[in-house]
Amino acid sequence: MRASYKNRYRKKWAVNESGLDQLIGEDSFDARWDRPSDTPAVRVWHELSIGLTCLYSGDERRAKVFLCRTIRNADRLEAEDRFHDTEVAEAGHPYDLAEVIRARALAHWLLGEPLNRADLRRAAEMFVTWCLTKAEDRRRFIDSLTMSIYLQGVRCALMANDLDYARDLLATKHKFQWHHGNERELWMRVVSAFPKIDARLREDIEVFFDRVRDPDFKEVQDRLPTFINREALALDTGIIRQMYLVNGAPLDQVYPQAVIDAVAY
Repeated sequence: MRASYKNRYRKKWAVNESGLDQLIGEDSFDARWDRPSDTPAVRVWHELSIGLTCLYSGDERRAKVFLCRTIRNADRLEAEDRFHDTEVAEAGHPYDLAEVIRARALAHWLLGEPLNRADLRRAAEMFVTWCLTKAEDRRRFIDSLTMSIYLQGVRCALMANDLDYARDLLATKHKFQWHHGNERELWMRVVSAFPKIDARLREDIEVFFDRVRDPDFKEVQDRLPTFINREALALDTGIIRQMYLVNGAPLDQVYPQAVIDAVAY
């Protein structure tokens, strides 16, 4: 029996519901656009996050506003190349650009367009490039943050249906610990087995998906929490599950509502 988190997703939406119209009216990022930012991608993933919170609770009207802003802000950031505004922003490039490209691709998809697999492939390469060239532990992964970002690149490759690239990324000699190690092993099994995914692997994917879609999912090791971008992990895993387990073929159309319903069940 699958656990249902619907009430928790609705509770999260309800806590913020009274302020959503104010956020729509203020458009605070637009008001502060000309100020240099250390973290330019926040202008995009913040809007996507609110849009997803609305979708998980069935608030499609408000979700559309925030998803359209996600696209608008992403387009403007890339057009103006705002990823070098400060020394901190420069250090975060191309990670921030990857976040922007991924968020825009998913926002377009959530609004009914096909998945932009080319952009997801671009984002995959940028996530990995940052981990291998700018992360402090790039010579030997020991930081949970780096592991998380690298695997976000792997998931983008899987969503782009580039299994060869995903396989190459997973073959890295870097070690992965904690839930990152479990995730890496799972995707290695998927790319090795596809298209013949047996019942055991299907079950393990469903168990992993149910774990990461839990709004309260967290992991503590040695009294310190590991890094988890749970929102991205849940949505990406939902899309990969739909592509490789539910659909007849990975390139079949991936319907956003099916993934939203599965994540927020």
